[in-house]
Amino acid sequence: MEIKKIFETSNNGHYFFGYYDKSPLNKNNSKLLACKSTFIDRMPTKDDILEIGYFEWKKSNEFIKITETKAWNWQQGCMLQWLAPDYDKKIIYNDRIDDKFVTVIFDIESREKDILPMAYYTASNKGYFVLCIDNERHSFYRSGYSYKGIENLSKKVPLLENDGIWHIDINTKKIKQIVTLKQMTETKPLSNMKNAIHYVEHLMISPDNKRFVFLHRWQTEDSGIYARLYTANVDGSDIYLLNDSGRISHYSWRNDTEIVAWGGLSNPINSLRKYKNIVRFFIKPLMPLYKKLAGGNSVDGNTKLSAMVSGDSYIIFTDKSNKKRRLATDVLTKDGHPSFSKVNENLMITDTYPNPKDEFKEELILFDMTKKEIVSSLKLNHLEEFASSAVRCDLHPKWSHDGKYVCIDTLSEERRGMSLYEIKDMKSE
Repeated sequence: MEIKKIFETSNNGHYFFGYYDKSPLNKNNSKLLACKSTFIDRMPTKDDILEIGYFEWKKSNEFIKITETKAWNWQQGCMLQWLAPDYDKKIIYNDRIDDKFVTVIFDIESREKDILPMAYYTASNKGYFVLCIDNERHSFYRSGYSYKGIENLSKKVPLLENDGIWHIDINTKKIKQIVTLKQMTETKPLSNMKNAIHYVEHLMISPDNKRFVFLHRWQTEDSGIYARLYTANVDGSDIYLLNDSGRISHYSWRNDTEIVAWGGLSNPINSLRKYKNIVRFFIKPLMPLYKKLAGGNSVDGNTKLSAMVSGDSYIIFTDKSNKKRRLATDVLTKDGHPSFSKVNENLMITDTYPNPKDEFKEELILFDMTKKEIVSSLKLNHLEEFASSAVRCDLHPKWSHDGKYVCIDTLSEERRGMSLYEIKDMKSE
């Protein structure tokens, strides 16, 4: 198979899309959604406006603006995507309106807006509902993944027990909290939870719309971020702790029951992070030496030493079970943003972070789950200036709905851009 570039955005502006679990392409691949910014060299402020539009990329590289937003960040954009189930006439994105973070459903033909009462994180592929977190509180502790413009200081506390996850019915706009932080901190509590900053994030709904996956994370002064991977029914019931090693970053549903994630399985070393006193008196004093040997503070600090100590790799989890196995540890050696073709669950696209040991290049990887091998890959440039900052541009590869194309975000030659690639099966030609 081959990854072949067929379109890139023009150099008359800075364009990007956002996170890797949402497709910028409509159902027939004629329109490519995009966001347009006036700058690339700093974090967004509450006053920065992001333009939203699309390219009719098969005809021209002209950006057609349709609306704008004040709720966005470099990593996830404004959560822009085509609204299911048609993926054609309406788009969905987040905005800040009347001093609230909200979800906007926008009809690109009539230009009418429908507003939901919270900013959304993930949407049903049937168009029935969305799941949300509280971005007002999230902005205090995860600024690179949240929005500016609202400072509710009553929520700036390490543990807000009534924070969590909400479900909104798109048709009725009925909102219901389905998970609370209180639930999370009472589930197999650990000593390192005490006095830590707690939050949930990275929500993704299963293809059959029955369950969703999310992270409960907490930040401690001594041991950094500890992460638990959970699944639950979309009404918040039947919560299942899928991984409790403390090390999980990015993941994707492969099908209705399997999740592929980058992280570590429990081992004697990472299990020590559960205990506050062990971290404080034994692990913390050794961290400066470990970071130096494992790649310093660079984004791409995933060296052999780091992998050996943490046990990090891609892992295939089976929902609601102890079944888990590592995936291709000999060829997939670095953290990335995995997702699967909707028409072929054996094709995974992923990426790597800017690599300071390879001129800060990022890698786009097409992986065959059956063959357990990389079937195509590309190395792409990234501006060194922003490679280790929150302004960096991850490739965040995103599939088209029919599995024919993959779109990425790029940052090179002092501009942000989007590139579209065709996934070509060389055997069929």
